[in-house]
Parts: sequence; structure tokens; C-alpha cells
Amino acid sequence: MKITNAHGLPQVLVDAVINDSYDAGGSDISVTTLLQPPRKVALTKKHNGDLTEDASDRMWALMGQAMHSILERAGDAQDRIIERRFYGEMEGWKISGQVDLIEKDVLSDYKFMSVWEIIYGLKEEKAAQLNMLKWLAEGEGVFINKLQIVGMLRDWQKVKAKTDKDYPQAQIQIIDVPVWDENKTADYISQRVLMHQAATHELPLCTEEDRWYSGSKYAVMKKGRKSALRLLDAQDEAEQWMADNPGKGGDSIDFRPGENKRCADYCSVASVCQQYQEILNG
Repeated sequence: MKITNAHGLPQVLVDAVINDSYDAGGSDISVTTLLQPPRKVALTKKHNGDLTEDASDRMWALMGQAMHSILERAGDAQDRIIERRFYGEMEGWKISGQVDLIEKDVLSDYKFMSVWEIIYGLKEEKAAQLNMLKWLAEGEGVFINKLQIVGMLRDWQKVKAKTDKDYPQAQIQIIDVPVWDENKTADYISQRVLMHQAATHELPLCTEEDRWYSGSKYAVMKKGRKSALRLLDAQDEAEQWMADNPGKGGDSIDFRPGENKRCADYCSVASVCQQYQEILNG
């Protein structure tokens, strides 16, 4: 994949992105890749030499790698494992995953995150990632009793923390992650591996979940106001809300088509994905 520099970032940052030393350790697939849509992974392998991605889109990933160096500075201690890659096998494939930190029986993953993930809750894939790492670690005899994310909130604002008690009160948040039953984790890994294996033979379609599809909405609007009074899933629901709330001043309904947010802003293969191009062309 070719890295571009459309926004004129300092060349040292672009070079840091280009010289990514990531190594999956000879595995067939990593935990991180296992979580990605099989179509995206398959298209990346097929078109890798033709794809481009701008360095500006890799900055938070670069900062995440910098966090690994910070953890290494913490040094060794009793019952502490830092930046270790674990391995396991499922459905004939070798799987690997690198943990940020295991201290005693707690596995911690350090992430740069948005405040909104704290307010609205973690995406399921983050819980899946940590439980898969737990499965790999325990397969090598390292027992894990607790999972947590140490989230560094990149868009946190101190003034909001002072004025809103429901807003995260510190820029670093520790989020407990539910621990799955071992069978649930194994079944999940098996399912994901089989999906990726199948994608090497026949390209699947991305699901709405894969595409981060927001869903179409019907916005009840009021003249002179830019934001919607209410967002609803269907036209008749919007009409009923207006009928039930005559005092709110709703006088029109705007249709807002759903967005495929991953495809539009976060997918490096969108330009060569026939499914997404067909969505764009209606």
C-alpha cells in the first residue's frame, strides 16, 4: 500500500507511518485482522499494491504504537507481562495476538478513544478483542481473571468535566470489559476464522454492521431551527409524533439517508470495492 501526504504533514511523521515495523509473528491471521470484515481483508490482499492511504489517517494508529514504547518504559516487575505476543490454533489456522499489559491476573489494553465511547458504551468488537487475547494467553498457561481497557480520551475537555457530572471526569478512564465464557470465545474465534477462510475463495458482502451503517432516519423539523426535534425510523412514526406533540411546533419531516461510515471514512479498500461503489451509485 502506498502512503500519501495530501495534507503536507512533516516528512518525519510520514516516514514513521511508512516504516511500520508491525509483525504478526508468522501467524495466518492476527486478532486485530480477525475482527475486520472478511471482504475488506480479502480485498486488501488482492489489491495491496494498488491501494493508497493518506498518512493523516494513520496518526492515531501511530500514537497507539507510541503508547507501546511508554509501557515498555515502565519496566519489568513481578507478575507483569508487557508487549507479548501469544499464539493459538483454530480451524487449521495459526492465530496471534499481542497484549499491551498483563499484571497479576488482569489483562489491560491501552487505547486512544473518543469521549463518546465512554458515554454511549464500547463497541462489541472491543470486548471480543480482549476476550480473544485472554483465550490466547490462557492457551499458553497465563490465567486471566479480569479484562479492562485503559482509555485515553483524545477529545476530552476539562471545562465540560467541570460543568457536567455525567461527562468523564478525567482524561484517562478505566473501563471494565465483560469476561466471556471460554466456549463463547472459542465459538466466536471459530466463526470468524471460517468467515475469513471462506473469503479467500469467494468474496462475501459486508454486512450493515461491517459497514457501520447508521440507518435512515426521519427528522421532525421546526421552521427556524437547524436541529431536529426528533429522529425516528419511519415516516409514519414521525407523523404520529407530530400529531401527538402539537405544542412542540413540528411542521415538516426531512428524510435523512443512512450512512455507511466505515466505507466512507475508514476503509482503505473503498475505492476498489464493487459493493460500496454500487451503494454510492444508488
